[in-house]
Amino acid sequence: MKVNSINSYNNISFQRAFSTKEKEKYSKAMKDAREQLGLEETSVIVFGFNSPSGKGENYGLSSMNSRAFLPFINFVKENSSVSKIQAGPESNLDYYSNGKTYMPVTSPYSGTTFTLGIQTIALEKLTEEKYGSLLDENFIKSLDENYPKSKDIREYKTDYDYALGNNKNGAVFQGLRKAYQNFQEKIQRNDPSIKGLQIEFEAFKKNIPLEIKKEAYFDAIADEYHQMGKCGSDWKNWNFTDKFLFSDRVSENERQKRLDELSGSAEFYLFSQFLAQKQHSETKKELNEKGIKLFGDCLVCFSPKEVWANPSCFLENYYTGGIDPFCPETNNIQPWGSPALDYSKLLIDENKGVEKENLGATGKLLYQKFKTFMQNYDGVRMDAFWQYVTPFIYNDDLEGVNVKGVDNKILDIMNIASNDATGKKPNPNSFVLELIGFNTERGKELTKNIYPHVYSTAYAEYNENPRELIQNQGYKDGKFIIGATSHDNDSLVNMSRNKERRQAHIPILATTLNKALCAIGYNVKEYKEQTETSKKEEDFRTAKIAEIFTTKKQYFTLPDFFGMEERINISGKSDKNNWTVKAPIDYERFYYTQLSKGYGINFPKAYQLALISKGVNKGETLNLLSEAADILRSDGPMTTKEADELFG
Repeated sequence: MKVNSINSYNNISFQRAFSTKEKEKYSKAMKDAREQLGLEETSVIVFGFNSPSGKGENYGLSSMNSRAFLPFINFVKENSSVSKIQAGPESNLDYYSNGKTYMPVTSPYSGTTFTLGIQTIALEKLTEEKYGSLLDENFIKSLDENYPKSKDIREYKTDYDYALGNNKNGAVFQGLRKAYQNFQEKIQRNDPSIKGLQIEFEAFKKNIPLEIKKEAYFDAIADEYHQMGKCGSDWKNWNFTDKFLFSDRVSENERQKRLDELSGSAEFYLFSQFLAQKQHSETKKELNEKGIKLFGDCLVCFSPKEVWANPSCFLENYYTGGIDPFCPETNNIQPWGSPALDYSKLLIDENKGVEKENLGATGKLLYQKFKTFMQNYDGVRMDAFWQYVTPFIYNDDLEGVNVKGVDNKILDIMNIASNDATGKKPNPNSFVLELIGFNTERGKELTKNIYPHVYSTAYAEYNENPRELIQNQGYKDGKFIIGATSHDNDSLVNMSRNKERRQAHIPILATTLNKALCAIGYNVKEYKEQTETSKKEEDFRTAKIAEIFTTKKQYFTLPDFFGMEERINISGKSDKNNWTVKAPIDYERFYYTQLSKGYGINFPKAYQLALISKGVNKGETLNLLSEAADILRSDGPMTTKEADELFG
């Protein structure tokens, strides 16, 4: 555990939260500041495991569907004016099996593109009447109370071993199997409490895409092989019929016979997917009612089970990867290891253009992928979008190939899918394109100032800052979304502690913020009494956040919101701490504690500096923002409730 973000929290008695009256006063000042700055959209990047668990409901892993999430996101919105959640991938995780252990690959970028993950299901909601009271509250409490490791560490770290288990025997699977058993028993008893849910489930099975059904069959087959001590999810070692079940190498009669054999075991996975979809829809609806849009993260890659389900859409012995001159040991290639699409099957007839009726096998797969995302979310972040415009693939010998002739065909398929999913003319702002790194120029040429692009200011050497993007790269303000870090970057706290990185960023910050740097400090003893080194680090963090508020659209991550030094992920490396960092149950106290110590995002200060840098000089607003920023930076009552008791 790190000093600033976790251990220190338990040892601090005071920090300064706003009272209710102060909150009303300063919220108006922040709203005025946003209007004066012309801010259009503030997003927060949320991976489900980043969010807190509810009290008595912590079974090692949380999600955006938990009962604790909506109050939590209300708190985040209240402090940040966030209007959009950019969710990390919520799909089913991939599993590795060697015949003895059945381990989840915990990276959310390892998952499928059509399903929602079992790990997103909030077990505590299954105790509610609308879910037929499938689980008992005492069962949920037992999962929390019986946690065998440090419960203090669990507050800030996801525990996949406890939640999912090494053989699909963790708390989540225990809960889901118990819920499914109770569901079946209640149906047999003709229990009226389950009738509504039963009708919903039957309708779900009739209307879901074939791709979701295929995944349920895959998981059922994989479980069979694992139980026999064989290869589990390694489908290439299955028997002939199972390996080629959805190819033309297996007759229709053979296929149907096998599917009938699997129907019982596959039903559990269909039921789990039904629960995941139902909870997701409820969460999205509640977020929208609060004025928050929910965007999904559409993986560029496909999982092994999707190759098994759609064998004609993929090339044998070729993989999707990235061009990278900083990887000489792998022939200047980032070897992602993801199966490569067969782009020769994008269209049936090249001369007929991109029309729904002219899509080939690969085109239909991509169409269904995009349509699924547009149905599940308000919009989509397109992961590594350059790969859809100028695909780069490589073989087992690390020989790379640039696929020619794709260009804007995928964009056309995206728009067709969006239109069919929403029944509306496609809105370019419904897509956010990632075009960072190498081999991105053609993608930028086709999409710049049409679709918003996403950037991070963490890489000073790339000059990804608002002024550079607008003045030298030709972006219109509002046609890019920028943050100080992202899920693949180091935390803002760790960036600030690296002297060389600070020095690389300072010239850019001096240009972007200009006169605002004179007002960067705080007029409180808690700031003034720290060491000069600590001041420089804090000033750097403050400036990096203020920088993104000089443009119309920006984002931040939840760990940076709290000023945690734990990072979400170390890109390209297998690390036990990847994809584990989370907010604690007592997030209000934690947030204000962090602000009082100079960590976390102090939004009044960010708005104040952004206003000064843009030459907006409305004295009353600036004074109120400065006053609010100082309050958040000083010691005092721990929560709004305690501030009310002290200040009235």
